[in-house]
Amino acid sequence: MLRLTDKIYVIGHKSPDTDSVTSAITYANLKNALGMKEAVPAAAGDINAETKFLLDHFKVPYPEKLTDATDKKVILVDHNEMAQAVDNLN
Repeated sequence: MLRLTDKIYVIGHKSPDTDSVTSAITYANLKNALGMKEAVPAAAGDINAETKFLLDHFKVPYPEKLTDATDKKVILVDHNEMAQAVDNLN
């Protein structure tokens, strides 16, 4: 089990749509496969119904919800503007 301080959150933008959530899941899985076992997928808010349907259909676990990046290590996916990023990202 990873300790909270060991985790590296892979996270998309504040409006977690399907491509943002699946990008985080896919990239975290890639990083894990390449040896970075600390990478975990996250969503910067509640995931929408379409995304829940897709994840349920393919039996993929929901990512962790992360709305505050204070003292967290993160990898950003699916956006490049700080206004879209999770709160308190330095």
